[in-house]
Amino acid sequence: MRRGVVPFGIAILILGVGSCAKGESRSSEIVTAAVETNPVSLDPRVATDALSLHVDGLLFNGLVRADANFRIVPDLAERWEQPDERTYVFHLRRGVRFHHGRELTAEDVRFTFESLKTVGSAHAAVLEEIREIQVLDRQRVAFHLKRPFAPILYHLTIGIVPSDLARQEGFGQNPVGTGPFRFKRWVQNEWVEVEAFPDYFGGKPKIGRLRFRIIPEATIRFFELKKGTIDVLLASLPHEIFPLVVALPGVEVAKVPSSNYTYLGFNLEDPILSNLRVRRAIAHAIDREGMMTYLLRGQAIPATGLLSPQHWAYESHVETFPFDPEKARRLLDEAGYPMTGRARFTLTFKATTNEISRTIAEAIQYQLSQVGIALEIRSYEFGTFYKDIKSGNFQLYILTWVGITSPDFYHYIFHSDSWPPRGANRGRYQNAEVDRLLLAVRRTSDLKERMALYSRVQRILAKELPYVSLWHEIRLTAYKSRVRGFSPMPGGDFTPLKDIYIDDRRPTTDDRT
Repeated sequence: MRRGVVPFGIAILILGVGSCAKGESRSSEIVTAAVETNPVSLDPRVATDALSLHVDGLLFNGLVRADANFRIVPDLAERWEQPDERTYVFHLRRGVRFHHGRELTAEDVRFTFESLKTVGSAHAAVLEEIREIQVLDRQRVAFHLKRPFAPILYHLTIGIVPSDLARQEGFGQNPVGTGPFRFKRWVQNEWVEVEAFPDYFGGKPKIGRLRFRIIPEATIRFFELKKGTIDVLLASLPHEIFPLVVALPGVEVAKVPSSNYTYLGFNLEDPILSNLRVRRAIAHAIDREGMMTYLLRGQAIPATGLLSPQHWAYESHVETFPFDPEKARRLLDEAGYPMTGRARFTLTFKATTNEISRTIAEAIQYQLSQVGIALEIRSYEFGTFYKDIKSGNFQLYILTWVGITSPDFYHYIFHSDSWPPRGANRGRYQNAEVDRLLLAVRRTSDLKERMALYSRVQRILAKELPYVSLWHEIRLTAYKSRVRGFSPMPGGDFTPLKDIYIDDRRPTTDDRT
């Protein structure tokens, strides 16, 4: 099961202690968070791994950003207007400064996006939709599109870099942005440290420094938290350990449904799995509730599709497939696969060697055996597994989409033009109506119309089952009780860390965050 690379760390240093009033800035304090892995690059134009992107969220701002419901809201642009369906004009906030002191201008915005191609950015595909980026004056920049493209705003969340520094080699190891924290130092495979930026346009953070310590081993992260040498635990832990975390004295746990989406994928070119009755039978044969309760320790909610319930485009009124083995058997009989001998047919099920992925595969193997489907599990290290999935070399597989924000992911995953390598339609799903709807929703900026179009897409996909939707994980964040003001985001962003503060008063039941 693929997972996003997510966070945390170690030791808390208190220099010049003394009790502070609630929310008061303590510029000398270091709050330490544990992260699983080393960032790859802190240049927001080239960062693709989750940890780099999350740290970049503290160092940089985009023109716009996605809120907790994944709606696009202002960031460096205080507002924007759309004089026609192919033009977006952004008005920048005045007085925004980069960490090295220079004021942000429209030229920095133009440079950031035009440089995506020269730095080999994975985000460069957006340039195919842009005819010209025009600097109107120091505070205004216009994006002229080749055609109407409503998802453009989601592509404009990339952190804006300073044009005078970002041309230099090594910018990703010594980044300069406009965010609430500025880069201080990075010791490879040890820790990354950032410090509060006093001139941040949104107000200086209430803590002085954040240190992200890299601790790959989950068990060590737990024991460091238990010892008290970690302030915030954003990195993942095995589900079976979290009851122990909850029981730790002086530790709080925040929960929020994540935008991660775990699913069972089908090869729709397979002669057995191309039969909708077979896919429906498999959906009814899987006990999602049981797996969420016993394998994930209750740390997930059922998924009905790609989007999580908090997403603005989410459609709840879709067909679902509750656990019903008897109905599954009946559907298989109707599909022309009666029970003969020990099984109706055998399928191969590909998974990674990750322990939880293997455990889930074995649970599904047992559940499908109860309706007469034999599964042969084949486990591979992730690189080999992922290569097979992208090339269509599978019958069944399990994966997790991480950090779904833009609903345009439906086009990337289910449009018939999105077969690999152009997109992620790995199961080779084809539906002319879905194709039409996904193109239509790209060409309209009217929110109500877009919601209606995405609603129809979700209802069709739920009925046709190119995926069996399993669950959205619940994102768990553990932190010391003295860390206050923390409110986790569904996408796992680090940005809420800009709002935390330290309160050394003994917390009471009514006083906890």
